Amino acid sequence: MGKHSADEARSDDASVPVKTRQVRGPRPGYERSTDEPTRERVREMLSPRVVGIFVACFLLQAAFIASYVGAFHDPKPQGISVAVAGPTTQFATQTAQRLNALPDGPLEATTATSAQDAREQVRTGEVQTAYIVNPQTTQDTLLVATAHGASLASAAQTVLERVDASQQRTLRVEDVVPALPKDGRGLTAFYLVVGWLVGGYLMASLLGIRAGNRSRNFRRALWRLGGAVVYAAASGIAGAAIVDLWFESLTGHFWQIAGLGTLVVLAAGFFTYGAAALFGVVGIGLAILIFVVVGNPSAGGAYSYELLPEPWASVGAWLPNGAGVDAVRSIVYFGGESVGRDLMVLLAWMVLGLVIYFGVAARVYWGMKRDVWGPGDEPAGRHRSGAGAAEESDDADADDRREIGDGDDEVVDQESGSGADSDAQVRERG
Repeated sequence: MGKHSADEARSDDASVPVKTRQVRGPRPGYERSTDEPTRERVREMLSPRVVGIFVACFLLQAAFIASYVGAFHDPKPQGISVAVAGPTTQFATQTAQRLNALPDGPLEATTATSAQDAREQVRTGEVQTAYIVNPQTTQDTLLVATAHGASLASAAQTVLERVDASQQRTLRVEDVVPALPKDGRGLTAFYLVVGWLVGGYLMASLLGIRAGNRSRNFRRALWRLGGAVVYAAASGIAGAAIVDLWFESLTGHFWQIAGLGTLVVLAAGFFTYGAAALFGVVGIGLAILIFVVVGNPSAGGAYSYELLPEPWASVGAWLPNGAGVDAVRSIVYFGGESVGRDLMVLLAWMVLGLVIYFGVAARVYWGMKRDVWGPGDEPAGRHRSGAGAAEESDDADADDRREIGDGDDEVVDQESGSGADSDAQVRERG
């Protein structure tokens, strides 16, 4: 009598009791460790696929550490924009020239026509700081906007305090565009955008793992993109609700922030779709490399671009991370004056992802010409019989499964079900 578990014991007549007994041991499909030779475990752990995963994760981890430490280990001001105003335009011009001549170029000074003009430039975000010099007194004024981030205002203050101290003068600091009371150090925009980006590439990555990096047909590909749009819209609204209605960190611009969040999530999601369709799981790693390893430390969050070394200072504003942070701050604090460039960056990443995605789709669904042979039409040299033919057929089936995607295995199995059993029976009789 065979061994059966309690769940497998059945009776046609429910009124007739059936004796069952419990069987201990691994579930079906598993085995005891002692039943597997040690060499099999060693062979699996040293296989090229497993070793490749370890190496890839190690390199990504090392890149993550190097990128964050490299960006933040020694922040120094580089090219902080400052509008200089004085009693006359000539005096302001001469002061701006002296500031631009400072060692290592911490400031990028321009001339304002008046103190009011300098204040307005800071208020609209045209410049980050303003320096108002009054030679009739011993005190100058620095106008800052902590909405850009407290680190930037602090760095500019440090530089100009040294300049004034060298001339036996003092510096008064005025915050023209302060961060909102619950926007600690102006970092809410950074964490909001990071959350959106994580959701975008994580959604695309997990969907690719579950349903295949390439959809089975073109309409399914369109449905997948449509699902991403719905997900992105929900993410944008949720993020806006959290920072506006719940924590009241960035208030008064709910729908603008929600719309921006939709674009940020789509930029990450569409690019990950395209990279995964083109490179498979390596494409997912590429998205993490761009959005997490490079994008986050260069986004102007903890430290503004002007405090970061190269290449982080240059690439930050051209990645979805930096563009998203700049756009949120522009919408909330500066009347959206500079949001156009940031939206163009996000749209560019969306379009790039879609171009790659549809480029792969064109090749898979319609594109490359391929030979199709009917019965008896095989070209000379390709005909094989016996075990060789079966092996070639199995390889072709495996390639088809990889082309369709992991999520379509169930469909393939259903379509091939009885045929696979029949082939097994034929081989057994042979």
